[in-house]
Amino acid sequence: MKLNYAIVAILLSANLSAQTILFTEDFESAPVFTLNTTDVGSITNGSNTWLLNGIYAGGNGDVECLGFPLTFTVPSTASQPVGITTPNGNYMHTASTEAAADGILCCSFGAADGFCTDPGNHFTAMNTDVSSAGETGVTLTFWWLCNGGTQNYGEVYYSTNSGSTWNLISTPISQYRNQTNWVQQTITLAAFDNQPTLRFGFRFVNGTSLLGAADPGFAVDELILTAAGTTPNQIALGAVSPLAVCAGSTISVPYTVTGTWGPGNIFAAELSDAAGSFAAPVVIGSVVATTAVPFTCTIPIGQAPGTGYRIRITGSAPATISADNGVDITISSGNDAGSDATVALCKNTGIYDLLDLLGGTPDACGTWTTPNGVPFSGQFDSAANGAGCYTYTANCSAGCPAESSQVCITLVDPANAGQDNAGSTCSDDPQNLFNFVFGGDLTGLFWDGNTPLVTSPTTAGPYDLIYVVYGTAPCLNDTAALDLIVNQAVFAGQGGTVTLCENDPTVDLFMLLTGTPDATGVWTDPLNDPFNGIFDPGSSSPGLYTYTISGVPPCQDDDAQLAVVVDPCTSLGELDAPPAIQVRFDGLDLIVEIQDATYSSGTLELMDVTGAVVLRDVIRNSKEALGMGHLAPGAYSVRVSAGDRFAVVRVLITR
Repeated sequence: MKLNYAIVAILLSANLSAQTILFTEDFESAPVFTLNTTDVGSITNGSNTWLLNGIYAGGNGDVECLGFPLTFTVPSTASQPVGITTPNGNYMHTASTEAAADGILCCSFGAADGFCTDPGNHFTAMNTDVSSAGETGVTLTFWWLCNGGTQNYGEVYYSTNSGSTWNLISTPISQYRNQTNWVQQTITLAAFDNQPTLRFGFRFVNGTSLLGAADPGFAVDELILTAAGTTPNQIALGAVSPLAVCAGSTISVPYTVTGTWGPGNIFAAELSDAAGSFAAPVVIGSVVATTAVPFTCTIPIGQAPGTGYRIRITGSAPATISADNGVDITISSGNDAGSDATVALCKNTGIYDLLDLLGGTPDACGTWTTPNGVPFSGQFDSAANGAGCYTYTANCSAGCPAESSQVCITLVDPANAGQDNAGSTCSDDPQNLFNFVFGGDLTGLFWDGNTPLVTSPTTAGPYDLIYVVYGTAPCLNDTAALDLIVNQAVFAGQGGTVTLCENDPTVDLFMLLTGTPDATGVWTDPLNDPFNGIFDPGSSSPGLYTYTISGVPPCQDDDAQLAVVVDPCTSLGELDAPPAIQVRFDGLDLIVEIQDATYSSGTLELMDVTGAVVLRDVIRNSKEALGMGHLAPGAYSVRVSAGDRFAVVRVLITR
């Protein structure tokens, strides 16, 4: 925007000394207009264009229309009168695009030259606001010319919202045409008054040329916006109350105003800082009004407490500030009881400050009550106090309402794995490991490294087990150690009954036991006296011999009983056995030979002590070796038959 002081002098000489100049534009330097915009249904190109220059001379040109070459002449634009501050200087005007293409840059329009043109409207608009806030009697004057036609004319527009929307000015005229020389137009509208974002624009309407049209086109120069005068705008503040107020509550701020206030004016109440400074005021209420309309003022929640606050009222159109209220205002922050919380606590885990469990940042000066409404210290003992909702009431800031919040507590039983323990089991008798839990819950798991166990291992050895009882949040898991020893079970083998001949050699009774007995046991004789385990059929007493192995507790002792029978064996032996039949036992195989051809074949029967036949075979006239290793230790009878002869031999098989 520019202010032309030469124009100001002219206005003063024309008895306009009582007026205030708000804006001037003579297009001599840096104009505030944007040419060829799309406002009000206009186009940015086409048969015509807006130009800004100081060219008035016309000229001749040519154009092709409907395939025919045509020539045209654009007359010179009329010279400007001396009433214009800079006669024949720069001005804003339309021009035919065909004429401009031929170098003819004075004021013209396409339809006036008689060649083919398309209809189209062309707009030029201010790109800077002019403020008439607080002003009355606002008047726009400008110089213009336009011959045009009934379908070709100029229009003038104004905007009160920075060019977002435009309004056609129809008073005193709406169509600017039939004027070939420069004349001055004056427009005074109430709509121009009190406008903080006022702008003006010009449109050239280019319709058909069938009804006749003539140059020049639409041209304007030397715009001046004046006001008849201003009434001082003032704001007076009344008594603010109360002077002690809580953040978040309302405060009464009465005020009165004088002067004229523009449309869209905003009256706002501003709050200083706690020291009374308005360097960064806080708006606590406002209203859009041109008179002193009461409005609600609210101290912001969270406003810092203090005792030196002040309040003032401002207006926006025009910008006006009242004096502050003159008395310090005390603002309290209000009572903050925090926010409700629901908390699960593990029993027997200590004492909790309930203030720490509330949400937010509660004041520390409040009081607590139990779920039954009984005063409470706020120190919750998870071992002694009961679950429920405990209420906290904050009532610290004078003049501010009390606030309450609750901590609702759920108590969770802690995990209990009991005490560390030690124990032992036997490899042949797995035990339920829960039998070793000492004072703990039976809901956990025993772990051997990464392996969970239910029963004790069956392999002998030491085991460091961990018993884990898993806690329910927020309770932690609890553990106890179990030092477990698995002792190897003992095995004395299996006994039985064995018959020995009194002339048999000595035998180790351990070799007569079946199974795989441990070799660490001891023998007792039929009288339960210690025995070395070597039985002599000729001197040892027959009877029940016991082999006993002592187990390591809790493994039990084990024993095996061997009934030893000593037989004189007088009925056993060779009975008419031919000498050619030889029977012997080498400790592993039973060897039978029939060397006499008279007895070409025979049979062999092996009987146990009960007389049951456990092996039967045919003996050829050759040497036979019968394996005996698969038989259980004991005394056996071998009966060899050949023809009408037979022989019986006693065989003792040991391990």
